[in-house]
Amino acid sequence: MRHYKVNINTKKYWMTSNDFSEWVKQYDESDIDLTNITTTKIHWDVCYSSDMKRAVKTAETMYKGELITTDLLREITIRSMFRSNVKLHLNVWLILGRFAWLINHPSQEEKYSTMERAQIFLNTVEESGKNDENVLIVTHGAFMTVLRQELLHRGYIGDKFTKPSNGRIYTFEKSL
Repeated sequence: MRHYKVNINTKKYWMTSNDFSEWVKQYDESDIDLTNITTTKIHWDVCYSSDMKRAVKTAETMYKGELITTDLLREITIRSMFRSNVKLHLNVWLILGRFAWLINHPSQEEKYSTMERAQIFLNTVEESGKNDENVLIVTHGAFMTVLRQELLHRGYIGDKFTKPSNGRIYTFEKSL
């Protein structure tokens, strides 16, 4: 599950690398808009959430028990690929940052470290025995794609997506 719409000023689309770094910081600390909450009739037995504020708030709207928060489910950190006073569009900075992650550019979290976080998290869930229950995982878009790859690698079947939608619940089950 991914977070809902974030309340942050996106009117300043053209920015320098320093502006982009500040935008990312504000985004990571921003609140979420709960006006279009996704509801489901699924009974969740346990909920794991990223420890980032917007993920925790989303999890609290979906799950009424005690949350298990972890930094393993945090979004893949995005940084500007290079320092520049030239103003680029926000979307260009975002694309460059994710491309830099894909090619293991030193400005980003190492791709191997991201995949390892997903593996460690799923090992924790599977070793706890909770994978036989309805487990709600609240994380972030780019990390969801890595988590999905690891779930498929482990024999789970589930929803397909390239870019997950905000607030949508994607389900996976262990195939027998």
